[in-house]
Amino acid sequence: MTSDAVPGTPPAPHSLYGRTVVVAGGTGAVGKALVRRLVEIGAKPAIAVRKAWQVAPMRELFGGADGLVAVVAPGDGEAAAGFLKGARDSLGPVAAVLSAAGAFRTAEIGRDRAGDDTGLFEANFVATHTLVRAAVGGMCRSRAGVIAVVGADCVGTPIPGMGLYQASKAALHAYAEVLAAEVADHGVAVAVVAPGVLDTEANRSAMPDADRSSWTPVEHVVDALLDAAAGGAVPGALTTVRVPAPVA
Repeated sequence: MTSDAVPGTPPAPHSLYGRTVVVAGGTGAVGKALVRRLVEIGAKPAIAVRKAWQVAPMRELFGGADGLVAVVAPGDGEAAAGFLKGARDSLGPVAAVLSAAGAFRTAEIGRDRAGDDTGLFEANFVATHTLVRAAVGGMCRSRAGVIAVVGADCVGTPIPGMGLYQASKAALHAYAEVLAAEVADHGVAVAVVAPGVLDTEANRSAMPDADRSSWTPVEHVVDALLDAAAGGAVPGALTTVRVPAPVA
């Protein structure tokens, strides 16, 4: 008789144990949960934040674990390149880039506020591209790594009031599809995790009367990102993971 585990022996470490994982969007609900999980499994997070005041709260999530936090504004390629070099030098080669970066606003076209378009595009696309652009060369040279980003399940379904949000997320989806084709021969995998409405405190406050039975738990998105980084995404065509709510 055989057994998968010997009683009393510790479980095998996660495949990301001791590996460097770059995180975008670490200050949001998904991002914070992702960083906590990375610390729990023994990975070494390197977190890019947009504002200087966000550095200290992010560092607190590490406890005594290895990690790095630095300010990288969307579109600041020089800061991104320095951040990636610092991550590689202090933590080791980058195994994955996981992006939970994003923002959500609704308004019918013509009733949107000035700056909503550029703000959503920066948060939902530029922030991710800025880090990927800095990381992808090293990944291709090492012929290994995973890039996984949080998109949106609503992309491709016209929903009134969500034109700008969907446009910015659609840009991310299209970008990931082309990126997957470009890096396929270099051993790098690309995935898009596409959740529905996230079950977060912010969304509950914004939509107090909504039926939350179909909302997506944050931990399910984190699971999907980590699964992609741990081998669920393989080089070749883009891996798209839909993350629905659990079936009751």
